[in-house]
Amino acid sequence: MPALDAALLSVLTGSGVAGVFCALFVFGRIFPASVLTDLRAENTELKAALKAERDRADAAVAAAQGTRDILAALQAGARLGITAAERPGTGGGSA
Repeated sequence: MPALDAALLSVLTGSGVAGVFCALFVFGRIFPASVLTDLRAENTELKAALKAERDRADAAVAAAQGTRDILAALQAGARLGITAAERPGTGGGSA
């Protein structure tokens, strides 16, 4: 809480409700309605941005899982010694 000059403090306390209101406003305990409206609008925008970021992250995870599955299948095929020419339906191999 900022330090107040003694004269200012006596004026604020002597003015009753208006002094209390002024003191609360100065110390940031009371806000104008426009400030609250701006904060609510900013909060809504931030929530929308967060949702979009989460959606992008979910898409990236799905893509990474698909890539992992493809690489696992390729590695399994390499371990079994299957080449493109030996796979059925590729036109290779001996028939």
